[in-house]
Amino acid sequence: MKSFRGVGRRAPVALALVAALACSEDAKEEGFLDAARIDARVQDAMVSEGDSGGGGAGGSGGPTETHTRLSMLKQVKPDDGTADTLDLVIYDLDDDREANLTQSANGEVDCKTRCAINRQMTWIAWYQRGAASGNELWVAPIDTVHYEVKIAEKRKVADTVQQFEFTNDGKRDLVVFMQGEALGPEGQFDVRVEPVAGFDAAACEAGGDLEDLSACPQYAGAVNVNGGFRVTPFGALIILLRTDLSSMTVSFFNVANGASQALKTFGTMDGTGSQFDARLPVALSPDATYLAVFTKDEFLWKMFNLKAVPNPPEPVRLELWESEGDRAGDCTRPMPFLFNVVQFDPRFDEGGEHIYFMAKGDCSKQNSPASNRDDYDILRVDKSLDPASVVPVLKNSRANGWYNHQLTDFDLSKDGKRLVFTAPRPFDNQSSSVWMIDTDTSKPFPEYLCGKDAETRDGDDGNTRCEFLFEERAGARVVYKAARFHEVEVPR
Repeated sequence: MKSFRGVGRRAPVALALVAALACSEDAKEEGFLDAARIDARVQDAMVSEGDSGGGGAGGSGGPTETHTRLSMLKQVKPDDGTADTLDLVIYDLDDDREANLTQSANGEVDCKTRCAINRQMTWIAWYQRGAASGNELWVAPIDTVHYEVKIAEKRKVADTVQQFEFTNDGKRDLVVFMQGEALGPEGQFDVRVEPVAGFDAAACEAGGDLEDLSACPQYAGAVNVNGGFRVTPFGALIILLRTDLSSMTVSFFNVANGASQALKTFGTMDGTGSQFDARLPVALSPDATYLAVFTKDEFLWKMFNLKAVPNPPEPVRLELWESEGDRAGDCTRPMPFLFNVVQFDPRFDEGGEHIYFMAKGDCSKQNSPASNRDDYDILRVDKSLDPASVVPVLKNSRANGWYNHQLTDFDLSKDGKRLVFTAPRPFDNQSSSVWMIDTDTSKPFPEYLCGKDAETRDGDDGNTRCEFLFEERAGARVVYKAARFHEVEVPR
Protein backbone atom coordinates (compact mmCIF):
# COMPACT_ATOMS: atom_id res chain seq x y z
CA MET A 1 0.00 0.00 0.00
CA LYS A 2 1.46 3.35 -1.01
CA SER A 3 1.13 6.37 1.26
CA PHE A 4 0.60 9.51 -0.81
CA ARG A 5 2.23 12.85 -0.03
CA GLY A 6 2.40 14.46 -3.46
CA VAL A 7 3.99 13.46 -6.76
CA GLY A 8 6.93 15.88 -6.96
CA ARG A 9 7.63 18.69 -9.40
CA ARG A 10 7.67 18.53 -13.16
CA ALA A 11 8.89 20.75 -15.95
CA PRO A 12 6.39 23.19 -17.51
CA VAL A 13 3.86 21.55 -19.77
CA ALA A 14 4.92 21.07 -23.40
CA LEU A 15 3.68 23.40 -26.12
CA ALA A 16 0.42 22.29 -27.67
CA LEU A 17 -0.03 22.21 -31.42
CA VAL A 18 -3.44 22.18 -33.07
CA ALA A 19 -3.65 21.66 -36.79
CA ALA A 20 -6.42 22.41 -39.24
CA LEU A 21 -8.84 19.79 -40.48
CA ALA A 22 -7.65 18.17 -43.68
CA CYS A 23 -10.67 17.98 -45.96
CA SER A 24 -9.04 17.84 -49.39
CA GLU A 25 -9.58 14.93 -51.75
CA ASP A 26 -5.96 13.80 -51.48
CA ALA A 27 -6.20 13.71 -47.67
CA LYS A 28 -8.82 10.99 -47.45
CA GLU A 29 -6.44 8.37 -46.11
CA GLU A 30 -4.63 10.72 -43.74
CA GLY A 31 -5.47 11.80 -40.20
CA PHE A 32 -7.26 15.09 -39.62
CA LEU A 33 -4.25 16.31 -37.69
CA ASP A 34 -1.54 15.07 -40.04
CA ALA A 35 1.70 16.92 -39.23
CA ALA A 36 2.52 17.50 -42.90
CA ARG A 37 -0.67 19.53 -43.33
CA ILE A 38 -0.40 21.88 -40.39
CA ASP A 39 -1.53 25.38 -41.28
CA ALA A 40 1.28 27.90 -40.76
CA ARG A 41 -1.13 30.23 -38.98
CA VAL A 42 -1.75 27.55 -36.36
CA GLN A 43 1.99 26.94 -35.93
CA ASP A 44 2.45 30.63 -35.20
CA ALA A 45 -0.29 30.46 -32.57
CA MET A 46 1.22 27.72 -30.42
CA VAL A 47 0.59 28.32 -26.72
CA SER A 48 1.24 26.39 -23.55
CA GLU A 49 -1.74 24.98 -21.72
CA GLY A 50 -3.04 27.53 -19.26
CA ASP A 51 -1.58 30.58 -21.05
CA SER A 52 -4.84 31.69 -22.62
CA GLY A 53 -7.50 33.48 -20.66
CA GLY A 54 -8.70 33.33 -17.10
CA GLY A 55 -6.73 33.99 -13.94
CA GLY A 56 -3.94 31.70 -15.14
CA ALA A 57 -1.14 31.46 -12.62
CA GLY A 58 -2.28 34.59 -10.87
CA GLY A 59 -0.85 36.87 -13.55
CA SER A 60 2.67 36.71 -12.11
CA GLY A 61 4.46 36.55 -15.47
CA GLY A 62 7.40 34.78 -13.79
CA PRO A 63 8.70 31.19 -13.89
CA THR A 64 6.04 28.54 -13.42
CA GLU A 65 5.83 24.85 -12.67
CA THR A 66 3.17 22.26 -13.38
CA HIS A 67 0.99 20.97 -10.55
CA THR A 68 -1.39 18.05 -10.76
CA ARG A 69 -4.76 18.84 -9.22
CA LEU A 70 -8.12 17.16 -8.83
CA SER A 71 -11.48 18.87 -9.14
CA MET A 72 -14.54 17.30 -7.53
CA LEU A 73 -18.08 18.04 -6.54
CA LYS A 74 -18.56 17.80 -2.79
CA GLN A 75 -22.05 17.38 -1.38
CA VAL A 76 -22.79 17.74 2.34
CA LYS A 77 -26.09 16.17 3.42
CA PRO A 78 -27.08 17.06 7.03
CA ASP A 79 -28.67 14.26 9.03
CA ASP A 80 -31.36 16.60 10.35
CA GLY A 81 -32.90 17.01 6.91
CA THR A 82 -31.90 20.65 6.39
CA ALA A 83 -30.81 21.76 2.93
CA ASP A 84 -27.68 20.16 1.56
CA THR A 85 -24.81 22.02 -0.09
CA LEU A 86 -22.98 21.18 -3.31
CA ASP A 87 -19.64 22.83 -4.05
CA LEU A 88 -16.78 22.41 -6.48
CA VAL A 89 -13.56 21.72 -4.60
CA ILE A 90 -9.92 21.47 -5.68
CA TYR A 91 -7.17 19.27 -4.29
CA ASP A 92 -3.52 19.95 -5.18
CA LEU A 93 -1.54 16.68 -5.18
CA ASP A 94 1.79 18.53 -5.01
CA ASP A 95 0.88 20.81 -2.09
CA ASP A 96 -1.46 18.34 -0.34
CA ARG A 97 -4.15 21.01 -0.07
CA GLU A 98 -7.92 20.98 -0.54
CA ALA A 99 -9.87 24.20 -1.14
CA ASN A 100 -13.52 24.99 -1.79
CA LEU A 101 -13.59 26.96 -5.06
CA THR A 102 -17.25 27.95 -5.21
CA GLN A 103 -17.30 29.33 -1.65
CA SER A 104 -15.16 32.18 -2.96
CA ALA A 105 -17.99 33.19 -5.32
CA ASN A 106 -20.29 34.42 -2.53
CA GLY A 107 -23.05 31.98 -3.43
CA GLU A 108 -23.32 33.11 -7.07
CA VAL A 109 -22.01 29.87 -8.60
CA ASP A 110 -24.72 27.21 -8.39
CA CYS A 111 -23.48 23.66 -8.86
CA LYS A 112 -26.81 21.96 -8.12
CA THR A 113 -27.88 22.14 -11.76
CA ARG A 114 -24.37 21.95 -13.18
CA CYS A 115 -20.98 23.60 -12.85
CA ALA A 116 -17.62 22.68 -14.38
CA ILE A 117 -14.09 24.00 -14.84
CA ASN A 118 -11.76 23.67 -17.82
CA ARG A 119 -8.73 21.38 -17.89
CA GLN A 120 -6.31 24.28 -17.24
CA MET A 121 -8.45 25.28 -14.25
CA THR A 122 -8.61 28.90 -15.43
CA TRP A 123 -12.39 29.15 -16.06
CA ILE A 124 -15.57 28.01 -14.35
CA ALA A 125 -19.03 27.76 -15.95
CA TRP A 126 -22.43 27.21 -14.38
CA TYR A 127 -26.14 27.36 -15.03
CA GLN A 128 -28.33 30.09 -13.62
CA ARG A 129 -32.08 29.80 -13.96
CA GLY A 130 -33.43 32.62 -16.11
CA ALA A 131 -36.79 34.27 -15.56
CA ALA A 132 -38.28 32.85 -18.76
CA SER A 133 -35.36 31.53 -20.77
CA GLY A 134 -34.44 28.24 -19.13
CA ASN A 135 -30.80 27.69 -18.22
CA GLU A 136 -28.57 30.74 -18.61
CA LEU A 137 -24.89 29.84 -19.09
CA TRP A 138 -22.45 31.99 -17.10
CA VAL A 139 -18.64 31.92 -16.96
CA ALA A 140 -15.99 33.54 -14.76
CA PRO A 141 -12.17 33.36 -14.61
CA ILE A 142 -10.32 31.58 -11.80
CA ASP A 143 -7.24 32.64 -9.86
CA THR A 144 -5.41 29.32 -9.87
CA VAL A 145 -2.95 30.38 -7.17
CA HIS A 146 -5.46 31.50 -4.56
CA TYR A 147 -8.24 29.04 -5.53
CA GLU A 148 -10.72 31.86 -6.09
CA VAL A 149 -13.44 32.59 -8.63
CA LYS A 150 -13.13 36.14 -9.97
CA ILE A 151 -16.87 36.58 -9.70
CA ALA A 152 -16.70 40.32 -10.45
CA GLU A 153 -15.56 39.37 -13.98
CA LYS A 154 -18.43 36.96 -14.69
CA ARG A 155 -20.39 37.19 -17.93
CA LYS A 156 -23.49 35.55 -19.38
CA VAL A 157 -22.78 33.49 -22.49
CA ALA A 158 -26.26 32.48 -23.65
CA ASP A 159 -29.86 31.61 -22.74
CA THR A 160 -31.69 28.28 -23.16
CA VAL A 161 -28.50 26.21 -22.90
CA GLN A 162 -28.88 22.42 -22.71
CA GLN A 163 -25.25 21.27 -22.52
CA PHE A 164 -21.80 22.90 -22.31
CA GLU A 165 -18.12 21.95 -22.29
CA PHE A 166 -14.78 23.76 -22.32
CA THR A 167 -12.02 23.32 -24.90
CA ASN A 168 -8.91 25.14 -26.14
CA ASP A 169 -7.94 25.40 -29.82
CA GLY A 170 -4.31 26.37 -29.22
CA LYS A 171 -5.09 30.08 -29.45
CA ARG A 172 -7.66 30.64 -26.71
CA ASP A 173 -10.07 28.99 -24.30
CA LEU A 174 -13.47 28.24 -25.83
CA VAL A 175 -16.87 27.22 -24.55
CA VAL A 176 -19.02 24.90 -26.64
CA PHE A 177 -22.74 24.76 -25.90
CA MET A 178 -26.02 23.35 -27.18
CA GLN A 179 -28.80 25.91 -27.32
CA GLY A 180 -32.51 26.02 -28.09
CA GLU A 181 -35.94 24.78 -27.07
CA ALA A 182 -36.44 21.72 -29.25
CA LEU A 183 -39.98 20.40 -29.26
CA GLY A 184 -40.69 16.73 -30.02
CA PRO A 185 -38.29 14.04 -31.26
CA GLU A 186 -37.54 15.93 -34.47
CA GLY A 187 -36.75 19.23 -32.76
CA GLN A 188 -33.30 20.71 -33.25
CA PHE A 189 -30.67 22.30 -31.01
CA ASP A 190 -27.93 24.58 -32.28
CA VAL A 191 -24.33 23.74 -31.30
CA ARG A 192 -22.27 26.91 -30.92
CA VAL A 193 -18.71 27.77 -29.89
CA GLU A 194 -17.22 31.07 -28.76
CA PRO A 195 -14.26 32.46 -26.77
CA VAL A 196 -14.80 32.09 -23.05
CA ALA A 197 -13.31 35.53 -22.39
CA GLY A 198 -15.76 37.18 -24.78
CA PHE A 199 -15.29 38.75 -28.20
CA ASP A 200 -15.37 42.03 -30.11
CA ALA A 201 -19.02 42.07 -31.17
CA ALA A 202 -18.59 44.90 -33.69
CA ALA A 203 -15.62 43.28 -35.40
CA CYS A 204 -17.31 39.89 -35.51
CA GLU A 205 -20.51 41.43 -36.89
CA ALA A 206 -18.44 43.05 -39.64
CA GLY A 207 -17.00 39.69 -40.67
CA GLY A 208 -14.24 39.20 -38.13
CA ASP A 209 -10.69 38.14 -38.85
CA LEU A 210 -10.84 35.29 -41.35
CA GLU A 211 -7.30 34.37 -40.32
CA ASP A 212 -8.50 33.79 -36.75
CA LEU A 213 -12.00 32.33 -36.83
CA SER A 214 -12.09 31.21 -33.21
CA ALA A 215 -11.94 34.85 -32.06
CA CYS A 216 -15.64 35.10 -32.95
CA PRO A 217 -18.72 32.97 -32.21
CA GLN A 218 -19.30 30.10 -34.64
CA TYR A 219 -22.25 27.90 -35.49
CA ALA A 220 -21.00 24.30 -35.43
CA GLY A 221 -24.19 22.54 -36.57
CA ALA A 222 -27.60 21.31 -35.48
CA VAL A 223 -28.47 18.16 -33.55
CA ASN A 224 -31.83 16.73 -32.53
CA VAL A 225 -33.02 16.07 -28.98
CA ASN A 226 -31.15 12.77 -28.78
CA GLY A 227 -28.04 14.26 -30.37
CA GLY A 228 -25.14 16.12 -28.81
CA PHE A 229 -21.44 16.86 -29.03
CA ARG A 230 -18.06 16.03 -27.49
CA VAL A 231 -14.93 18.12 -27.15
CA THR A 232 -11.57 16.49 -27.93
CA PRO A 233 -7.92 16.69 -26.80
CA PHE A 234 -7.39 18.74 -29.96
CA GLY A 235 -9.60 21.70 -29.18
CA ALA A 236 -9.96 22.72 -32.82
CA LEU A 237 -12.03 19.57 -33.40
CA ILE A 238 -15.54 19.09 -31.99
CA ILE A 239 -17.43 15.81 -32.41
CA LEU A 240 -21.08 16.24 -33.43
CA LEU A 241 -23.53 13.38 -32.91
CA ARG A 242 -26.74 13.50 -34.95
CA THR A 243 -29.37 10.84 -34.45
CA ASP A 244 -32.67 9.69 -35.88
CA LEU A 245 -34.88 6.78 -34.85
CA SER A 246 -32.44 4.16 -36.08
CA SER A 247 -28.97 5.68 -36.54
CA MET A 248 -26.23 7.92 -35.19
CA THR A 249 -23.97 9.98 -37.50
CA VAL A 250 -20.55 11.01 -36.17
CA SER A 251 -19.07 14.21 -37.65
CA PHE A 252 -16.23 16.64 -36.99
CA PHE A 253 -16.50 20.42 -36.86
CA ASN A 254 -13.20 22.31 -37.13
CA VAL A 255 -13.09 25.56 -35.18
CA ALA A 256 -9.90 26.62 -36.99
CA ASN A 257 -11.47 26.84 -40.45
CA GLY A 258 -15.21 26.34 -39.93
CA ALA A 259 -15.28 23.10 -41.95
CA SER A 260 -17.55 20.13 -41.24
CA GLN A 261 -16.91 16.50 -42.17
CA ALA A 262 -19.23 13.53 -41.66
CA LEU A 263 -17.29 10.38 -40.77
CA LYS A 264 -19.63 7.46 -40.22
CA THR A 265 -23.29 6.58 -39.71
CA PHE A 266 -23.93 3.74 -37.27
CA GLY A 267 -27.16 1.84 -37.77
CA THR A 268 -29.59 2.37 -40.64
CA MET A 269 -31.09 5.78 -41.29
CA ASP A 270 -34.88 6.29 -41.30
CA GLY A 271 -35.63 3.01 -39.56
CA THR A 272 -37.47 2.45 -36.26
CA GLY A 273 -36.79 1.22 -32.75
CA SER A 274 -33.26 2.60 -32.33
CA GLN A 275 -31.28 2.75 -29.10
CA PHE A 276 -28.94 5.42 -30.45
CA ASP A 277 -28.49 8.68 -28.56
CA ALA A 278 -25.69 11.13 -27.75
CA ARG A 279 -25.24 9.71 -24.25
CA LEU A 280 -23.50 6.69 -25.72
CA PRO A 281 -19.75 6.87 -25.02
CA VAL A 282 -17.65 8.49 -27.77
CA ALA A 283 -14.14 9.96 -27.55
CA LEU A 284 -11.15 10.88 -29.76
CA SER A 285 -7.73 9.34 -29.09
CA PRO A 286 -4.94 11.68 -27.88
CA ASP A 287 -3.10 11.41 -31.21
CA ALA A 288 -6.35 12.11 -33.10
CA THR A 289 -5.97 8.98 -35.26
CA TYR A 290 -9.17 7.19 -34.22
CA LEU A 291 -12.42 7.46 -32.30
CA ALA A 292 -13.65 4.97 -29.73
CA VAL A 293 -17.41 4.66 -30.29
CA PHE A 294 -19.81 2.54 -28.24
CA THR A 295 -23.30 1.55 -29.41
CA LYS A 296 -26.02 -0.70 -27.99
CA ASP A 297 -28.30 -1.31 -30.93
CA GLU A 298 -30.01 -4.66 -31.44
CA PHE A 299 -29.72 -5.34 -27.67
CA LEU A 300 -25.96 -5.65 -27.98
CA TRP A 301 -23.23 -3.38 -26.64
CA LYS A 302 -20.50 -2.95 -29.25
CA MET A 303 -17.25 -0.99 -29.35
CA PHE A 304 -15.65 0.40 -32.51
CA ASN A 305 -12.23 1.75 -33.46
CA LEU A 306 -13.16 4.32 -36.13
CA LYS A 307 -10.32 5.95 -38.07
CA ALA A 308 -10.42 9.74 -37.87
CA VAL A 309 -10.11 10.33 -41.61
CA PRO A 310 -12.59 11.41 -44.28
CA ASN A 311 -14.42 8.41 -45.74
CA PRO A 312 -12.91 6.01 -43.18
CA PRO A 313 -12.74 2.26 -43.78
CA GLU A 314 -15.15 -0.02 -41.96
CA PRO A 315 -14.21 0.25 -38.27
CA VAL A 316 -12.82 -2.56 -36.16
CA ARG A 317 -15.63 -3.95 -33.98
CA LEU A 318 -15.66 -5.66 -30.59
CA GLU A 319 -18.85 -7.23 -29.25
CA LEU A 320 -18.99 -6.64 -25.50
CA TRP A 321 -22.24 -8.00 -24.01
CA GLU A 322 -25.96 -7.99 -24.43
CA SER A 323 -27.64 -4.94 -22.99
CA GLU A 324 -29.66 -4.81 -19.80
CA GLY A 325 -33.32 -5.53 -20.42
CA ASP A 326 -32.70 -7.91 -23.31
CA ARG A 327 -35.09 -10.77 -23.86
CA ALA A 328 -33.57 -13.00 -21.12
CA GLY A 329 -30.30 -13.10 -23.00
CA ASP A 330 -27.98 -10.86 -20.97
CA CYS A 331 -25.39 -12.09 -18.45
CA THR A 332 -24.46 -14.98 -20.72
CA ARG A 333 -20.83 -14.13 -21.58
CA PRO A 334 -17.85 -15.15 -19.39
CA MET A 335 -15.63 -12.73 -17.49
CA PRO A 336 -14.47 -10.08 -18.16
CA PHE A 337 -17.62 -9.61 -20.27
CA LEU A 338 -20.13 -10.39 -17.51
CA PHE A 339 -21.83 -6.97 -17.50
CA ASN A 340 -24.73 -5.36 -19.34
CA VAL A 341 -24.07 -1.57 -19.35
CA VAL A 342 -21.25 0.74 -20.47
CA GLN A 343 -21.17 4.06 -18.62
CA PHE A 344 -19.53 7.41 -19.44
CA ASP A 345 -17.06 8.41 -22.12
CA PRO A 346 -13.87 6.34 -22.31
CA ARG A 347 -10.41 7.53 -21.27
CA PHE A 348 -7.17 6.92 -23.17
CA ASP A 349 -3.63 6.47 -21.98
CA GLU A 350 -1.06 9.02 -23.14
CA GLY A 351 -0.22 7.30 -26.42
CA GLY A 352 -3.77 6.16 -27.22
CA GLU A 353 -2.71 2.51 -27.10
CA HIS A 354 -5.24 1.58 -24.42
CA ILE A 355 -8.86 2.57 -23.81
CA TYR A 356 -10.46 2.58 -20.35
CA PHE A 357 -14.22 2.42 -19.83
CA MET A 358 -16.62 1.77 -16.97
CA ALA A 359 -18.76 -1.37 -16.93
CA LYS A 360 -21.81 -2.01 -14.79
CA GLY A 361 -24.12 -5.00 -14.47
CA ASP A 362 -26.72 -6.74 -12.35
CA CYS A 363 -25.53 -10.20 -13.31
CA SER A 364 -24.69 -11.16 -9.72
CA LYS A 365 -28.20 -10.21 -8.64
CA GLN A 366 -29.67 -12.21 -11.50
CA ASN A 367 -27.61 -15.28 -10.66
CA SER A 368 -27.81 -15.04 -6.87
CA PRO A 369 -31.04 -14.16 -5.06
CA ALA A 370 -28.95 -13.25 -2.00
CA SER A 371 -27.04 -10.54 -3.83
CA ASN A 372 -28.34 -7.00 -3.47
CA ARG A 373 -25.76 -4.97 -5.41
CA ASP A 374 -24.69 -4.20 -8.94
CA ASP A 375 -21.23 -5.12 -10.18
CA TYR A 376 -18.82 -2.35 -11.25
CA ASP A 377 -15.35 -2.34 -12.73
CA ILE A 378 -13.21 -0.30 -15.10
CA LEU A 379 -12.09 -2.30 -18.11
CA ARG A 380 -9.07 -1.68 -20.32
CA VAL A 381 -8.71 -2.80 -23.92
CA ASP A 382 -5.97 -2.38 -26.54
CA LYS A 383 -6.83 -0.07 -29.43
CA SER A 384 -6.74 -3.17 -31.68
CA LEU A 385 -9.94 -4.23 -29.83
CA ASP A 386 -8.60 -7.76 -29.51
CA PRO A 387 -11.03 -9.52 -27.10
CA ALA A 388 -8.05 -11.17 -25.39
CA SER A 389 -6.71 -7.72 -24.42
CA VAL A 390 -9.75 -6.82 -22.27
CA VAL A 391 -8.72 -6.74 -18.59
CA PRO A 392 -10.50 -5.52 -15.43
CA VAL A 393 -8.46 -2.73 -13.85
CA LEU A 394 -10.01 -2.72 -10.36
CA LYS A 395 -10.31 -6.52 -10.35
CA ASN A 396 -13.36 -6.41 -8.09
CA SER A 397 -14.57 -9.87 -7.17
CA ARG A 398 -18.23 -10.85 -7.47
CA ALA A 399 -18.95 -11.01 -3.73
CA ASN A 400 -21.15 -9.07 -1.34
CA GLY A 401 -18.37 -6.98 0.20
CA TRP A 402 -17.95 -3.29 0.99
CA TYR A 403 -15.12 -3.13 -1.55
CA ASN A 404 -17.43 -3.79 -4.49
CA HIS A 405 -17.62 -0.08 -5.02
CA GLN A 406 -20.64 1.45 -6.67
CA LEU A 407 -18.64 3.67 -8.99
CA THR A 408 -20.10 6.99 -10.10
CA ASP A 409 -17.30 8.25 -12.37
CA PHE A 410 -13.57 7.96 -13.09
CA ASP A 411 -10.66 9.75 -14.77
CA LEU A 412 -7.13 8.92 -15.91
CA SER A 413 -4.07 11.04 -15.18
CA LYS A 414 -2.29 12.67 -18.12
CA ASP A 415 0.62 10.19 -17.91
CA GLY A 416 -1.82 7.29 -17.62
CA LYS A 417 -0.23 5.96 -14.44
CA ARG A 418 -3.01 6.82 -12.00
CA LEU A 419 -6.75 6.35 -12.10
CA VAL A 420 -9.18 8.16 -9.82
CA PHE A 421 -12.80 7.26 -9.13
CA THR A 422 -15.52 8.07 -6.61
CA ALA A 423 -17.38 5.36 -4.71
CA PRO A 424 -18.99 4.69 -1.28
CA ARG A 425 -16.90 4.65 1.87
CA PRO A 426 -16.19 1.32 3.59
CA PHE A 427 -19.33 0.14 5.38
CA ASP A 428 -21.09 3.46 4.69
CA ASN A 429 -22.96 3.63 1.41
CA GLN A 430 -24.54 6.98 2.35
CA SER A 431 -21.16 8.71 2.03
CA SER A 432 -18.52 8.46 -0.66
CA SER A 433 -14.80 9.02 -1.10
CA VAL A 434 -12.24 9.64 -3.77
CA TRP A 435 -10.15 6.53 -4.47
CA MET A 436 -6.94 6.40 -6.50
CA ILE A 437 -4.99 3.44 -7.87
CA ASP A 438 -1.85 2.68 -9.84
CA THR A 439 -2.91 1.47 -13.30
CA ASP A 440 -0.35 -1.34 -13.54
CA THR A 441 -2.57 -4.33 -14.36
CA SER A 442 0.25 -6.90 -14.19
CA LYS A 443 -0.13 -7.21 -10.43
CA PRO A 444 -2.66 -9.60 -8.85
CA PHE A 445 -4.52 -6.57 -7.44
CA PRO A 446 -4.27 -2.83 -8.09
CA GLU A 447 -2.21 -0.77 -5.67
CA TYR A 448 -4.30 1.86 -3.88
CA LEU A 449 -2.76 5.24 -3.09
CA CYS A 450 -3.51 6.20 0.49
CA GLY A 451 -4.50 9.70 1.47
CA LYS A 452 -3.50 11.43 4.68
CA ASP A 453 -4.87 9.65 7.76
CA ALA A 454 -6.48 6.96 5.59
CA GLU A 455 -7.04 3.57 7.17
CA THR A 456 -6.07 0.49 5.19
CA ARG A 457 -8.72 -2.20 5.03
CA ASP A 458 -8.44 -5.84 4.02
CA GLY A 459 -11.12 -7.33 1.81
CA ASP A 460 -12.03 -10.99 1.86
CA ASP A 461 -10.86 -11.13 -1.77
CA GLY A 462 -7.21 -10.84 -0.66
CA ASN A 463 -6.65 -7.18 -1.58
CA THR A 464 -5.98 -4.24 0.74
CA ARG A 465 -7.60 -0.89 -0.03
CA CYS A 466 -7.48 2.64 1.31
CA GLU A 467 -9.22 5.93 0.56
CA PHE A 468 -7.45 8.88 -1.06
CA LEU A 469 -9.80 11.72 -0.06
CA PHE A 470 -12.64 11.48 2.45
CA GLU A 471 -14.29 13.46 5.21
CA GLU A 472 -16.00 12.37 8.39
CA ARG A 473 -18.35 15.11 9.56
CA ALA A 474 -20.52 14.99 12.67
CA GLY A 475 -24.21 15.22 11.87
CA ALA A 476 -23.79 14.98 8.11
CA ARG A 477 -22.84 12.70 5.25
CA VAL A 478 -20.21 13.86 2.74
CA VAL A 479 -20.36 12.68 -0.86
CA TYR A 480 -17.61 13.23 -3.45
CA LYS A 481 -18.32 12.81 -7.17
CA ALA A 482 -17.15 13.86 -10.65
CA ALA A 483 -13.41 13.68 -9.88
CA ARG A 484 -11.15 14.97 -12.70
CA PHE A 485 -7.39 15.39 -13.16
CA HIS A 486 -5.92 18.76 -14.17
CA GLU A 487 -2.43 20.02 -15.05
CA VAL A 488 -2.07 23.61 -13.84
CA GLU A 489 0.72 26.18 -14.19
CA VAL A 490 1.50 27.98 -10.93
CA PRO A 491 4.40 30.30 -9.92
CA ARG A 492 7.54 28.60 -8.66
